[in-house]
Amino acid sequence: MSSPTSAPPPGSADPGDGPGDGPGGGSPRPSRLPRPERRSRGDLVAVALIVVAAVVGTLLVLASGDAADTELTPASPPLQPGADGPVPTALGEVWRAASPATPAPLAVGPAVVTAGPDGVVGRDPVTGREAWRYTRPQAPCTVGTGFGDVLAVFRTEGPLGTWCSDVAALEPDTGRRGPARNADLREGTRLLADRDHVTGTGADHVETWRSDLVLTTEVGRVATPVQPPDSQPRAECTNGSIAVGGGTVGMVQRCPGEDSDRLTIVDADPQSSEKPEERSSTTLGVRGARLVALTDQRAAWAAPDGTLHVVGTSADAETLIPETVHPLGDAAGPTTDPPDLAATVRPVGPVLLWWTGTATVGLDAGDLRPRWTLPGTLGAGAAWPGSAPAAIALVPVPDGLAVVDAATGTPRGPVIPVARGGDPAAPVAVAATGTTVVELRGTTVVALRAPG
Repeated sequence: MSSPTSAPPPGSADPGDGPGDGPGGGSPRPSRLPRPERRSRGDLVAVALIVVAAVVGTLLVLASGDAADTELTPASPPLQPGADGPVPTALGEVWRAASPATPAPLAVGPAVVTAGPDGVVGRDPVTGREAWRYTRPQAPCTVGTGFGDVLAVFRTEGPLGTWCSDVAALEPDTGRRGPARNADLREGTRLLADRDHVTGTGADHVETWRSDLVLTTEVGRVATPVQPPDSQPRAECTNGSIAVGGGTVGMVQRCPGEDSDRLTIVDADPQSSEKPEERSSTTLGVRGARLVALTDQRAAWAAPDGTLHVVGTSADAETLIPETVHPLGDAAGPTTDPPDLAATVRPVGPVLLWWTGTATVGLDAGDLRPRWTLPGTLGAGAAWPGSAPAAIALVPVPDGLAVVDAATGTPRGPVIPVARGGDPAAPVAVAATGTTVVELRGTTVVALRAPG
C-alpha cells in the first residue's frame, strides 16, 4: 500500500516536473504556473530615477516652504504681565509704531502686538521695545487674537491668485509658534474670536477653527469642494456682515432671487465640518441690514430706519424668543457693511460695547437690549484692567477718553485728555493692558501712560 502524498503548495515547483517527464511519460504532467514578470536593467533604472525625483521634489518643497522661509526671533526672557493700577487722570504718549495689519489694537497677554510688511512684532507695553518678531516672505493679511494666542494670517501666491492661507498661532510672551493651518480666506478677511472658536470673515466664504486650528465649520463657496453638492445650501449668497457669539456664527446674507437680506445663524462646532448646521435662517424684510451682536439665543441687527432688532435664533418654536425693536434715535449710525464685514462688540462687565459710527451703546450681554448710549464717540471703547467687578470702560471721544460705568454708562470721572492731532472725528479703537492704554489711529498704534 502506498503512502499518501500531499499536493505542492500553490506557486511552488512541482517535484515531478523534471527533464525526463513529457507527454510520453507514464503520468500526466501538471500545468505550469506563469513565471514572475522578468525585470530588465532598464526597468530598475527607471524605478530608481522615479524614487530620486520624488525625494528631490520633497526636499525642494521643504526648502522653499515655511521651515526655510520663516524667521522667528523669540523673546528672552519672556515678557511678563504688568500690574494693574487705578484709572489715570492724565495720559501722555510714550511710543508709537506702524501696524497696518491689525484692524484693532492688540493687547494680548503681556504684549502689545503690531504687524505689517516687516512681520508680526510683540512689544513691551511700557516702552514699545521689540521683544519678539515673526516674519514670512509675504506680509500678513490680518493679525488677531484667540485662545490667548496671537493669530497671524499670511498671504500666499498660487495659480488661483492671492489667498490668505497660512495661519500661525504665536505665544504672546515669547512669539514661539504653536498650531498652524492652511485656510481658504481672501484679502480683506478679519478674525473674530468667541470662547473656544475663531472665525475668518469673507464675502463668499466663512470658516471657523477650534483652539488647535482644526476646521470646525465653513459656510459659502468652497475653493476645492470635496463634499456633496448640497453640503452648502446657500453657496451663491454673499455676506454683508458677520458676527460671532454664544458658540454661533451669524451673517447677513444677500441671495439671488430674494428681495430682502437674510439672517443665517450656524453652530460654530457642529458634528461634522463638511456641512454647516443651521440654527435658523430667515429673511429680514429689508435691504441694508447690519448684524450687530450674537448670544447663544439671540441676535441683534440694525435696520436702515434707525432701529435695533433683537430676535431669537432657536429653530425650536417652543423656545423661540419674540422679536423686540428698539429705536436708536440720534445714536443710529450708517448701516453700510462694516470694514472687513466684521460686526464687532467689546465685552466689558455686564455689557457689550457697540459703536454705531456716531455713538457707543452698551448692550446688555444677556438679552442684547440697549442699556445706555453715549453720543459723539469715536469708537466702542474698552475695559480698564483691574476694574472688575465694578467694570469701568474707557470710551474714545474727540478730546480724550471718557471714563464711564459699564453697567449704567454714567461718568466715573472727568474725561482723560488725549492730544491726538489730525482729524478730530477720525475713528479710534482702544485696548488696555496693565496701566498702558493702546489706541489704533488709522494704521498707527499709539501707547499712552500716566506721567511720571
